[in-house]
Amino acid sequence: MRRIFGWVVLAALIAAGLLWPLLPGGGSGSAAADDPVVISDYRADFTVGADGRLNAVETIRGEFPSGRHGIFRYWDVANQNSPRVRQEPVVTSILMDGEPVPYQLLSESGDRFRVAKIGDPDSTLAPGTHVYELRYAIPGVLDPGSTGENRGFAKVVGDPDSTSAFFWNVIAPSWNNEIQRVHVRATLPADVTGAECSVGIGTGRPCDGLSVSGNTVELSAANLAPRTPVTLRAGVDAPTPERLSLPWSYEWDRVLGRSLGGVAWVVGLSAAGALIAYLWYRTTVEPDPGFPVQYAPPPGLGPVQIEYIRTEGVPANGITATLLYAAERNLVELKQVDDDQWHVRGTADAPAWADVDPVTVAVGAALRVTGRDKVFEAKKTAASGKRLSTAKSDMAEVVHEWALDEGLVVTRRKELWVRAANGLAVILAVCGFFRWGFPATMWGLPFAAFFLFSRRSWADGVGKRRTAAGRQLWSQAGGFHRLLSTDSAETRFDFAARKDLYTAYVPFAVAGGVAALWAKKYSDTVGAAAPQPEWYQTYPSSIGYGSSQSGGADFDSFESALSSSISAYTASQSSSSSSGGSSFSGGGGGGGGGGGGGSW
Repeated sequence: MRRIFGWVVLAALIAAGLLWPLLPGGGSGSAAADDPVVISDYRADFTVGADGRLNAVETIRGEFPSGRHGIFRYWDVANQNSPRVRQEPVVTSILMDGEPVPYQLLSESGDRFRVAKIGDPDSTLAPGTHVYELRYAIPGVLDPGSTGENRGFAKVVGDPDSTSAFFWNVIAPSWNNEIQRVHVRATLPADVTGAECSVGIGTGRPCDGLSVSGNTVELSAANLAPRTPVTLRAGVDAPTPERLSLPWSYEWDRVLGRSLGGVAWVVGLSAAGALIAYLWYRTTVEPDPGFPVQYAPPPGLGPVQIEYIRTEGVPANGITATLLYAAERNLVELKQVDDDQWHVRGTADAPAWADVDPVTVAVGAALRVTGRDKVFEAKKTAASGKRLSTAKSDMAEVVHEWALDEGLVVTRRKELWVRAANGLAVILAVCGFFRWGFPATMWGLPFAAFFLFSRRSWADGVGKRRTAAGRQLWSQAGGFHRLLSTDSAETRFDFAARKDLYTAYVPFAVAGGVAALWAKKYSDTVGAAAPQPEWYQTYPSSIGYGSSQSGGADFDSFESALSSSISAYTASQSSSSSSGGSSFSGGGGGGGGGGGGGSW
């Protein structure tokens, strides 16, 4: 269950990293302010080819106050009438007062808007009149003839319903400037059957001088307030050309990008990353030697040593298991004082400790109980926790040295490369999901897949390998673990004849995390609750001498007291250390060609 929960949490985090751009408000900006530059004359000449590609020339005459660097022009890549079509402009030339002018091409609002920031940031323009000429091209501007047929327009000439339609905001809807005069000419790839035009949002007011002649439409307008679009819909007697479209709407561009081939690449790379990670991790996994049931632990070893050779890691409750083992060997006595405190009292002289394993000796020495009547108080104090923390680190160091010195394990540092790769994959996945150097969040997926399928490289044992002697001992330790953890019907144990061994094996069951199963096995076999060891004296008022089903001693309170002590020490250490651009919006008159501009 814990492993499943871990996978669910990781999957949720990856989904959040992938899909966060779809959250409401992710790309919204604040309302734009009116611009101090007044556009005295705005002229646009649009030429649309048979392939649906628009070539535009915009001439903008502006009256500039002091302190302005230039203008910006931005285009909406999305078409609200065809959400799967992308219309990204290609800027070919920008002039100011007849001369080339520096500009930057940027993206805004999750790449929905393409921005030309025109002017020199290190200097301002002389106050007065300046004329800009912008030349650019946009693909796929011809819509099917039915597009926009239900929209109301203030001015209509001829019959705009035809085979294809040029439905376009010829004045983009988000110019922040007042525009005094407008003149637009659109040359289309075939005869124009009719045209309709509006100034403003919705039906708006009529355009001035709307006329159709052959394949050309002309119109004019005057006195446009800031953010007032001029929308033209013209019927074109020509087939609608094919347009590049995607299976998803523009809202998904920040997730999936703008290429179906790119998505295919990411899917393939994610599968490859997962496979490579899994196969690489598998090179660090030792095949098990087989675990025939063992009815006794390997001789001379304590519970932490057995778990270390079985799992190649120090058990989480190794201190508890070691103290239980010392108590079972009559070296200490464990006595609960109250619900939150235990006493560990030494019951043997120092020479008696020479007969036990080095891990037990190290823990006893760290807690200072390797002598008769020496007492360690496990309670919620920093001093108690500090001593337990020392015992925990000493235990890990001693058991690791024991395995190396006895020739049971050897280091294998090349296995650690998979950990390095796993850590790098996390960093790159985060960069991908936050689009730091990547065009869409989906590019975090290949790295996330590699991380997921190699994350077990952080498990105990990677970087070490058991020797032949270690594998033989592993087989014995695993077989003994089977005895403690499997059902009594599978691995019978004659408790009637060897009743004393139940309590003797409790420390090993605690180290292996199977104390409840070991107690249940006794209960199922004998038909009575498992006995509480004499050396484990619980507080009379404490609840739960045994589990709800199997009986036997409840060792959780002792483990809790140790954990609380360590937590108190950790908290005390933490306490002491702590004392030392523009926003763009869409909208418009309903056609394609969203965007706008202003000055800066």
